Amino acid sequence: MNSLAPAYRRAKHMFILTATYRDGDAPASAAGVLARLDGAKAHGCAVAVLGFGDRQFPKFCQFAVAMGRPLTLTHVAKQPLTIALKLVSRVDYVAEWQSPAAVLRFVAGDTGSGLHGIWQRWRGLPGFGPGDLAGILPPGSTLPRFYSLATGRSDGVLEFCVRKQPGGVCSSALFALQSSDTIQGFVKSNPEFRPMRGQKPVILIGAGTGIGPLAGFIRHNRKRRPMHLYFGARDPQSDFLYQPDLTGWTKDNRLTRLITAFSRVTSRAYVQDRLREDQEELRQLIAIGAQIIVCAGREMGQGVALALDEVLVPLGLTVATLRAAGRYIEDVY
Repeated sequence: MNSLAPAYRRAKHMFILTATYRDGDAPASAAGVLARLDGAKAHGCAVAVLGFGDRQFPKFCQFAVAMGRPLTLTHVAKQPLTIALKLVSRVDYVAEWQSPAAVLRFVAGDTGSGLHGIWQRWRGLPGFGPGDLAGILPPGSTLPRFYSLATGRSDGVLEFCVRKQPGGVCSSALFALQSSDTIQGFVKSNPEFRPMRGQKPVILIGAGTGIGPLAGFIRHNRKRRPMHLYFGARDPQSDFLYQPDLTGWTKDNRLTRLITAFSRVTSRAYVQDRLREDQEELRQLIAIGAQIIVCAGREMGQGVALALDEVLVPLGLTVATLRAAGRYIEDVY
């Protein structure tokens, strides 16, 4: 949308479909479009806008509302095609001052054992890898909730992290599951959220349960490309998700460096602080083509982007330019 011409003299109608980024902002490709639209209107072009968004966020269509009058649509959710997912293991992380988190592992239904059971296990699911999404349908709901996967089909399980949200329908249902209990789910491809091909470095940045897909990328880093993980949590004694795995992956060189930041300890710090402290190393990695992958809550996602914009100044780059080149991708929630 930033490539929109100042005016289209022959155009009578312009129809714009747009998302909203973060908390009511323009998408990266539309940061300068509002001023250009004034030119189109001045030449008699009628402009219509359809905004897309997720009602879980307070300003889910705010950028579109900034562009025109509201259009109320009634959405009837279509029941997704699901299979029964059976819980086979879980690792729980609990702290007094926060909602508990867990790493959950599922297989498909009651498939039995042997080769036939293994084939039956994934018959109802497409191929999947870390960064793809597990859609979970809580009992009594037609609206799935999505969780980024930490495993691929070759691992034999669907694994993802979840934090129990106060009043959360899906997270409460997941936390209530005991071994061998089932819940309905499916897999949704997410091909834009994964490391680029090749051997250039990857900078992984996550906090809390956002480490899930990042752990999956490291787990599948069989060619030992350089991977640097910046991970934030509250307390290493209670919510250091994947700690034993990360230690093992560092020893076998699937993970090049692990940089942590904990906010509820004496020497409290956030991931953004570690990025600023490590700016020389980051600039060296980015200068040779490193890709940045972020998975975290919206507030942290904003903080990370601001910190990296500061780090990138000497290189003449910004988060926006890296994003446009596919070298900065994020999953914020």
